[in-house]
Amino acid sequence: MRYKIVAVFLAAFLAFPICVHAADELYLGGDSVGIEVRYDGVMVTGTYAIQIDGALYDPKDHGISNGDMIVSVNDVSVSTLEELHQQLMKYKNDTNQIPVTIKHGDQTRSETLLTKYSNVDHTFQSGLYVKDKITGVGTLTFYDPVHETFGALGHEIYDSDQQQIADIHDGTLYASDVTSFTPAHKNIAGEKHAKILYDEIIGSIDKNTKIGIYGTYDTIKQDIRKLPWAKQEEIHTGTAEIYTVLDNKTIESYSINITKLHPQSEMDMKGIEFEVDDERLLSKTNGIIQGMSGSPIVQDGKIVGAITHVITSKPINGYGVYIEWMLKEANE
Repeated sequence: MRYKIVAVFLAAFLAFPICVHAADELYLGGDSVGIEVRYDGVMVTGTYAIQIDGALYDPKDHGISNGDMIVSVNDVSVSTLEELHQQLMKYKNDTNQIPVTIKHGDQTRSETLLTKYSNVDHTFQSGLYVKDKITGVGTLTFYDPVHETFGALGHEIYDSDQQQIADIHDGTLYASDVTSFTPAHKNIAGEKHAKILYDEIIGSIDKNTKIGIYGTYDTIKQDIRKLPWAKQEEIHTGTAEIYTVLDNKTIESYSINITKLHPQSEMDMKGIEFEVDDERLLSKTNGIIQGMSGSPIVQDGKIVGAITHVITSKPINGYGVYIEWMLKEANE
């Protein structure tokens, strides 16, 4: 078996108000966070041909292909690479025909996987590339103290193998230390480099949506700020701030200028357009870099949104999502 793990977007207002159930005040985020989301089983991300009994065998020609989720081997449930490996290692004939249960979307079916075992190096080949999770880093936007929920990232976790939003089962949010960063340049995205602190669990992830990830938090810092949040109609063009981490766990604020607002009646990631005008940030990163997604935007003392995208051709410019959309997703 070969493993492949993939680490780490204009309508008029309705006549009636959008109803968002959230606390009047939120705890301000800005923290760098480690993200780990898991599938409901082990996902097949691709296949390759192996030689069995003098002929080439490729699982994709025999019922198992990219996007399938292996959920059991011979009726034994598997949800991690280790569990799958453990079950397949039980079959040590030169050639093995192994019953597996596959899920794809809402459909479940039974298939037979052929493996080839080597008694020389005590390994097997399955013809499968597989993964059980996606990991990465981003920025926490808010905690809602009434519902004990959080929102982060501001955009979806994308499955690059499937070319779609990742269909996750669950996940964990961890603390993270930013160790360094690569500045942005025209048409070249910058990036934060961070270490995920797996012994510092913040909460559980249960939703991956086009405007962020959401779940319930377990712990919260003692010195955290509490701020009111603003509806779309309260936000205006002009001066605002973003909160993010560029060194270790230190959250700092940087000034931006909101240049355009897109009134929305349906959720979308690009409601706020802005430009970075803080010389401190520009001298460090040249603008918005990867890993800042989810950084809260604050205007007039209220949380108004979160960073979602950078314009790579001009990294001082970016987009943000309205906070009321994130709160709606967090607490539905």
